[in-house]
Amino acid sequence: MSQSIIIVNIASGDPDILNMKTVRAIREGGRLILRTSRTPLVSWLEQEKIAYSSLDDLYNQVEDFDQLASSIADYLWSEAKLSPVVYAVADLMTDSTVSLLFHSRPAAGQITVIPGVGLSDLYHSSARSVLSDSDLRTVSATDFISGSYEPNTSVLITELDNPILAGEVKLRLSSCLDDESKIVYLHQQDIPDMMMLYELDRLPQIDHLSAVLIPGSGYLERNHFVLQDLIRIMDKLRAPDGCPWDKVQTHLSLRPYMIEEAWECVAAIDQDDPDHLADELGDLLFQIVFHSSIGSDFDEFTMADVINSICRKMIHRHPHVFGDNASSAAPSVAEWEKLKRSETGSKSVLESLDDVSPALPALKYAAKILKKSSLLTSSGRSTEEILADIRRLNNGFDNDNSFSDETFMGHALLLYAELCFSLNLDGELLLHNAVTKLKKSMQSSENRLYNPSFPTD
Repeated sequence: MSQSIIIVNIASGDPDILNMKTVRAIREGGRLILRTSRTPLVSWLEQEKIAYSSLDDLYNQVEDFDQLASSIADYLWSEAKLSPVVYAVADLMTDSTVSLLFHSRPAAGQITVIPGVGLSDLYHSSARSVLSDSDLRTVSATDFISGSYEPNTSVLITELDNPILAGEVKLRLSSCLDDESKIVYLHQQDIPDMMMLYELDRLPQIDHLSAVLIPGSGYLERNHFVLQDLIRIMDKLRAPDGCPWDKVQTHLSLRPYMIEEAWECVAAIDQDDPDHLADELGDLLFQIVFHSSIGSDFDEFTMADVINSICRKMIHRHPHVFGDNASSAAPSVAEWEKLKRSETGSKSVLESLDDVSPALPALKYAAKILKKSSLLTSSGRSTEEILADIRRLNNGFDNDNSFSDETFMGHALLLYAELCFSLNLDGELLLHNAVTKLKKSMQSSENRLYNPSFPTD
């Protein structure tokens, strides 16, 4: 037996804006269920002697809006088993219960959507005078809180419902806008009310017919920013009327800065300074955006290509999270390497050695090669074996010629790099920290030499 639900828009509840198809569905489509009876349409229904029920009681039986939407969808499908249902909502495009009806539709379920005027259409008409362009996103308050926000684009947030939800929307907006930012409050067909963002949850009248319009604002008009702002700033810097230095940079000329910014991030981590780390990560991100801009100018790649590449890679490398048979068990090192080889086309561990970039710092380069070669059972060496080789090599230093032999010295460095790898230590960081200690020791010695009062500890 089929389960039929017809969804109709009733907007603010004014019967004068209902089209003929909507009225016919309300009269003849089946049992009429209103999402809420808090609508002027109730008076017209009673006048026309049209029977109806509402879902108001469900509002008091659940703890949050997600549970409410789920409960409404379950209830409507259970009622549709008994007889066809006509479900009336203020705006079917933003109503979260409508989305769940589609997602939870049973095999025998049928949904018919009657086109008509929704609440957001009324808001669009009321707010058009304050919009600088037609680029407008419409979203319910609950979806806005959990979704993304692009402050450059105007957004209409509907179904504020109550001051608590309005407060959560305000906090979400505050991540990108100042508290004194101008917003537009809308309620049914009332005249739009200009107000400050911080006032949003302080209004005396907030209900399911309340909405707020946040006009789009450029990055020069705000003190808080999103990734798209950085991309726009980069475009401006490299535009014909932009910065002379930025316009002439190449991937090769920026290479030293990429290395420098990466190491400054590492230094901030070592300092255990989150604020400094956030600042340095911003500098590193700027380098990524810079290279993407250059790549776009020469038709090499774009920022979208960079994002697509890493997203595909992370999804592919984490089948235990994103796969059909997801589990909490992470892949082993061998499985991880196999996944990585499948991306580059390398058929074996030996072939995958060519996937390691020789542009890496020498110790990092050695660690990467050693990690891959350790997957070959014939190449696995114990710490004791490595130490034995180091001892034999040290005996070779008795020969004065060994100090001028580059091959000999290179082999010595590689053995110590292999020892670090065997002990699960980062040779690059160890050497960096040792050099830093040497520098501080030399500075301390100089201070004691020229300043006798300098503390010796």
